[in-house]
Amino acid sequence: MSGGTPISRPGAPPGSGLLLAGLVVLAGCSGGSGGGVIPSTGSVTLIDVQAQVFSPRCALSGCHIGPTPQMDLDLSAGNSAGNTIGVSSEELPVLLRIEPGNAADSYLYMKLIEDPRILGDPMPASGGPLSAGQLNLIESWIDQGAM
Repeated sequence: MSGGTPISRPGAPPGSGLLLAGLVVLAGCSGGSGGGVIPSTGSVTLIDVQAQVFSPRCALSGCHIGPTPQMDLDLSAGNSAGNTIGVSSEELPVLLRIEPGNAADSYLYMKLIEDPRILGDPMPASGGPLSAGQLNLIESWIDQGAM
């Protein structure tokens, strides 16, 4: 639609069509309650994953936070990198929780997508599965080197 004439309703304030279009775009990018928006640069960082997945879905009371997190995996801000990147899984120590550059063989990602090669229940344990956008965000982060 670039280069075209802005759409407006008769009697609507000038520029209101652009405001509505902007809100529609923002609503589509949020992924609804599922989140998982890859930055416009295409480069995903731990900050993105922390804000969109780990903090709201994993680092919750009784799960992966605090002094005794599930499977000794604290995913709270400031702790998630040291507990995941290059660290062996508790359930299957031959696999790293996060193997930078290799989401397909990273235990954390495998746990999220219910990969048949791993043990135990899929994650997250509550709140339903992650959205496709959230899974894509994590996969991209890992495949890009988990920085």
